[in-house]
Amino acid sequence: MPDTPEVPPAPPEPATPAAPQPSAPVAATPPAPVAARPAAVPVRKKAPEKPLDPAHVPMTEEFDRARWTLPPVGIVFIGLGIVAVVAAFLIFANRAKPVASGFIVDASAVQLQDNTILAAVQLNISNATPKQWYIENIKATVKTPQGEYTDDSAASATDSERYFQAFPGLAPAGTNVLKFDQKLAPGEHESGTVVFAFPITKDQFDQRQSITVVVKPFDNLPVTFTK
Repeated sequence: MPDTPEVPPAPPEPATPAAPQPSAPVAATPPAPVAARPAAVPVRKKAPEKPLDPAHVPMTEEFDRARWTLPPVGIVFIGLGIVAVVAAFLIFANRAKPVASGFIVDASAVQLQDNTILAAVQLNISNATPKQWYIENIKATVKTPQGEYTDDSAASATDSERYFQAFPGLAPAGTNVLKFDQKLAPGEHESGTVVFAFPITKDQFDQRQSITVVVKPFDNLPVTFTK
């Protein structure tokens, strides 16, 4: 029997691809926010400073700059303290010093016809300075229960001598007249009488509370004596 030819095997059928399965919808992811960039700050260039002319300070000059500010408070107070100490020392060193010393020795009065009296006041006075000085003026104030009365200028030496002759009642206070323009040398002592007129009665004068005499030397402070 003749040989039967071999039949080749049939080729395998190609696999049918599976149909794609529908998948669940995927939520879209929003894009990440982008940080805003800060706006660029313009850089201002400082103009070079011109040298300051002390005689011509412009109105636009900034006086709050460091060169115009005060030093620290502590230094300021220390400086003020030093100034105060120096000022106090100068005031103490140059303080007014009395140019004379003395006191009222006695006083007497005589009654005139028009309710006016003449009062003679005896003074002891000494020059307490190293320089001589002259008497410029002498005035007196008498204080009574009815008030105070002042004679701004004592009688002149000529008038005082006439009063002593006409009114012996003035003599108890002495008759050596303390004159205007009288010179007192350094350390010199002088005793003299000055005459004043007051618009009061002799009884009021005798009952006085006090009498004050002010001697004013030339170019010096006045000196006051009270009794």
